[in-house]
Amino acid sequence: MRPSGQVRFANLLPRLLSASFVEWLGTGLFLAVSAIFFAQVVGLTVTQIGLGLALAGGVAMGTTVPIGHLGDRFGPRNVLVTVNLARAAATMCYLLVDGWWSFLGVSIVVAVTEQAAPPLLQALIGDATRPDLRTRVMAAHRTVVNVGISVGGLIAGGVLGSGMTGAYEVLFVADSVAFLAATMLLLRLPRGHYESRGPTSDRWALLRDRRLLALTAYDSVISLWQPMLNVAFPLWLLTRTDAPVGWVGILYAVNTGLCVVLQYSTSALVATPRGALRCYAVAATLLALSSVAFASAPTFSGVGTIIAFIVAIGVLTLGELIGMAAAWTLSFEIPPDDRRGAYLAAFALGRTVGTRVGGPLLMSGVVLALGTRGWLLLAALFAFATIAPLVVAQRLVSWGRSDLPASAKS
Repeated sequence: MRPSGQVRFANLLPRLLSASFVEWLGTGLFLAVSAIFFAQVVGLTVTQIGLGLALAGGVAMGTTVPIGHLGDRFGPRNVLVTVNLARAAATMCYLLVDGWWSFLGVSIVVAVTEQAAPPLLQALIGDATRPDLRTRVMAAHRTVVNVGISVGGLIAGGVLGSGMTGAYEVLFVADSVAFLAATMLLLRLPRGHYESRGPTSDRWALLRDRRLLALTAYDSVISLWQPMLNVAFPLWLLTRTDAPVGWVGILYAVNTGLCVVLQYSTSALVATPRGALRCYAVAATLLALSSVAFASAPTFSGVGTIIAFIVAIGVLTLGELIGMAAAWTLSFEIPPDDRRGAYLAAFALGRTVGTRVGGPLLMSGVVLALGTRGWLLLAALFAFATIAPLVVAQRLVSWGRSDLPASAKS
């Protein structure tokens, strides 16, 4: 019998994925043109853009958990609708930016809403679906996200390339409209336990939860795949190998294509907490092997270099897919029902540290600075991380599930 308040998978999935596709189609439009707009139209320097985005990200990290608490009190869907409306308004406000301070103000609103939205969506899925379907829904959602970003990027490139007058204005307005359309679709989701539920008990218990803290720290390490892909890989190819620059775009397409094709099927590997912990170790192993493949690329030339990069990107993508699926299963497992939004928001902060704070610094200041030795040190970090899931299972995590050994429940 289906638990009270949870909606049928077949009723939830099409509407949720439609909302996600529309939202991320708009995001793809924005990502493809935003940096160019800020530099060429607003007239900001690269340093000003980077500093503004970094400060906005710092503010967003401080607001994520409080917004997660709001999701627990008023319902994740209700708060997510509000967040999307704020994103739509903030995106339009970018067209009014005329200097660094106004850019910073708008960027803070955008960063706060961007940081808050993913854990709210995950909390909504956790409230609205059965435990055995949650990771599958997250996998389907991420597949749609990749498709939406890709389509949005292609559309934005075509609009800019056409020489249309007011192209930036058209794209920013389209992004804002996409958020509004996604909001309307979210409002059409079947009603369930994701409505308001009142104040939660012991709001800051998550700061004392060793399970949450351990998994958040570990996920920040596994999340280093993202700065590996977005920071270290293209600069390594351009500065240390003879591979043509055009291969950067091709290899990004390989990554996106594999994500679209394999994300949903990969989620089947992590149906239980024990399976998810094992998959975390597998993800760390794959990322270690990918780092070694990247390190080897300069030792080849011509076709050999291209093959090394293809292997590195392919293995990295498998690590990305398996690690993401493991993170979904484990992050759904630990929160109390009345504090799911806050727990997921706190868990998301670890990924933010890995992808936006520590990760880029690690890639630029250690991996790329040391060259081959830097990649091998990164490989050693991931190799060492393969033992962490066993330590978590045996000593820190009390899941209350029969599929974990007794020592993990003590």
